[in-house]
Amino acid sequence: MSPKEIVELEERRYRAMLAADVAALSKLLDDRLTYTHSSGVVDTKMSYLAGVRDKVWEYKAIAREGERIVVHGDCALVFCRLRIDLAVRGSPRTVDSNALTVWVREEAHWRVLAVHSAAVPA
Repeated sequence: MSPKEIVELEERRYRAMLAADVAALSKLLDDRLTYTHSSGVVDTKMSYLAGVRDKVWEYKAIAREGERIVVHGDCALVFCRLRIDLAVRGSPRTVDSNALTVWVREEAHWRVLAVHSAAVPA
């Protein structure tokens, strides 16, 4: 897998987040997902998808900067700065974080195994 192909997968994931497309997200996320939000809250695949479905998080805009991708065998690490405009349980919020997304390949399919976001200090 090339870095360009990982970028395409990331773009699919962010489009699915913005569209609240739980079916598309489910195909991109590994069943063992650990999703650590910039707030420190940790979700599994099931709890994250439920949050998207139930509009706990309503993504409005997502901007990525400084994306750096490291592919090592069946693993790809995506480092970037994220600025996300969203509503959390209906309350508008802007999140500025440094993020790491871990993609793994199993049986010819790439899926997100982990996401970790750390808030950028104000």
